[in-house]
Amino acid sequence: MAKRPAVLATLGTLFATVSAIGAPPAQAATPSPLPITVVLPAQVNLAGAGYVPVTLLSTEGADATAVDPATVRLGGSPVARGDGGYLATTADADGDGRADLVLHAGKEQLIQGGLGPDTKALTVTGSLHDGRAFEASGAVTPEVALEVKFRETLGVRGTNQSLRSTRGENLDPVQTVLDRHRARSVAPLVPSASVARLDDQSAKARARTGAAAPDMASWYSVVLPADADVDQVVEDLRSLPEVVFAYPAPDLVPPPSAPTPDFTGMQGYQRPAPQGIDADFSHRDPRTRGAGIKIVDLEYDWNMSHEDLPLDSSSDLGGSVFPRYTGFADEHGTAVFGELVAEDNEYGVIGSVPEATMYGISPSQALPSGGTRWSPGAALAYLAGLGVLAPGDAVLLEQQTSGPLGGSNYAPLEWIPSVFDAIQLLDGLGVTVVETGGNGNQNVDSDIYVQNGIKWFDRSVQDSGAILVGAGSSTDHERLDFSNHGARFDLQGWGHNIVTSGGNGNLQGGTDPANLNVRYTRTFGGTSGAGPIVTGAVVAVQSYLKATGQAPWSAAKLADLLKRTGTPQGSATAAAHIGPLPNVAAALKAIEVDPPTTEARLTQRPPRDGDAYVNPVVTLTAGDGWGSGVTGTQYRLDGGKWKTYSEPFRVLRKGEHTLAFRSADANGNQEKIRSLSFTNR
Repeated sequence: MAKRPAVLATLGTLFATVSAIGAPPAQAATPSPLPITVVLPAQVNLAGAGYVPVTLLSTEGADATAVDPATVRLGGSPVARGDGGYLATTADADGDGRADLVLHAGKEQLIQGGLGPDTKALTVTGSLHDGRAFEASGAVTPEVALEVKFRETLGVRGTNQSLRSTRGENLDPVQTVLDRHRARSVAPLVPSASVARLDDQSAKARARTGAAAPDMASWYSVVLPADADVDQVVEDLRSLPEVVFAYPAPDLVPPPSAPTPDFTGMQGYQRPAPQGIDADFSHRDPRTRGAGIKIVDLEYDWNMSHEDLPLDSSSDLGGSVFPRYTGFADEHGTAVFGELVAEDNEYGVIGSVPEATMYGISPSQALPSGGTRWSPGAALAYLAGLGVLAPGDAVLLEQQTSGPLGGSNYAPLEWIPSVFDAIQLLDGLGVTVVETGGNGNQNVDSDIYVQNGIKWFDRSVQDSGAILVGAGSSTDHERLDFSNHGARFDLQGWGHNIVTSGGNGNLQGGTDPANLNVRYTRTFGGTSGAGPIVTGAVVAVQSYLKATGQAPWSAAKLADLLKRTGTPQGSATAAAHIGPLPNVAAALKAIEVDPPTTEARLTQRPPRDGDAYVNPVVTLTAGDGWGSGVTGTQYRLDGGKWKTYSEPFRVLRKGEHTLAFRSADANGNQEKIRSLSFTNR
């Protein structure tokens, strides 16, 4: 299946042809133009931190992947670097079958270098690995974009000048501030068509929990001219009693991949505890393999054609409303999907819950004016409004966001208030949200994590309901130094050494685009790799509950189970809390509802005349499968009193007999009374 031209289709781009301005000595003095095309985003939000993508498209006459990222300058700023090197990936951005190069420059650096309200174009310069230099220019339109939440009791609906309160409240003060700052667009954060569906889902959440659910329709996107005073407009909006939140709209940041991976074993994270989570155990029972549970990954992109993944076009829930963003390539999403649902076949890898149904949705929202905006809160609200998820299903957040310190000090995604609200809505609907904690090496208990006077990650103050996941060592479960941490964190997964599909192809496939569908890695990690490990444990438990006719558990109850049965975090980093590693076997045994099975055997002499014995010895043998373990067996003979079985016993009284017996396990599951009739002659 050909990849969709997501970069071109979703960024609202303008094009510029690149020409060679230099050549190595072996070349002619006047080199031919390099037919590489530069793609820049049409709109750049000056108000928020994040990255600006620039895509270099390959053509028949030029391979853009031969460009050296170290030499590229966008508006004079270098390509941004992450823990694993330059933020440069290859992807078939325009769907022509050729690999293109997608680079990212830090917006803060661009602004320091001169990007401002009056900027009309950005110049791209750089060199190929063979030394030839190039230069091109592409047009951009700076703007200021905010996310604003109105007080839910107002019931704010509509757009722009038709903004209104369904409760009949006066919104003139809001309109005055927006007019004073020359707002160009005031529109619901989620697509307008989703607002009615969100009202229905919020009502379902309220009916299910008895508590108010966030009204995601009260969240708005406000776009202002590029020269707007961001601090002043935010201050003016926040001072209004009608406004709950106002802040710069978030912008895309890299997914939390592994910074410096090292390989120790093949899918060791699935082995028995204490090494892994013991997905091997849950694979053995069809009730704990994820059947009947849907998982949705909030992800930039993924390979729907990988040989080991059960995906097709219906797996993309965002469609054209939230189109996939190819700027960070699909290896990350493909690796996450593989950890969870890679098929149980004779090749490749196996997911921890291979019978679960897997979906993805991109946080890149298509804008009516063209282009896209990174809006994870809107994507999650849209997902909730679709109504495709039921209690017990799971949503995995494979994203992080810029923290209060900026730069690479990334924070968990719920630091964005609109995301926090969307998680609460999903949690209210009974959907378990698992959130990767981010690769910022940040203590979220720090006083810098305060918004609107709220200590954001203090559960005694507020709780989104998400299970927050950190990255631990594959050997001793100590916190890895890049992982965020704090009391709010619930559980950890391996943060390195993960064997799965996709990735960098260093296990099989390499970087050759021809091997895209057979690519595997042995070095996936980061909190990105940890999140699916915890999600697999969650889904194994939920699928068992569903298969045994029980109601699905809340995220809080699941987290408590996995924490008290998990493998503890290493003691050396205990002060930087990320929580224990789940132990699926221990968790399932703790909630197992299958009663024991007892077998009775009569010996002494072979029976004669059918079921007749001579002073038989009765032996009772009880087993509990993979459950919590038999704690006792009882028996009674011919309707007498129940006795505790401790050892084989002989029946001496002649005549007809009926032996009744039953066993119980550590979870209090009691076997139905079974009986055996026989004759002693």
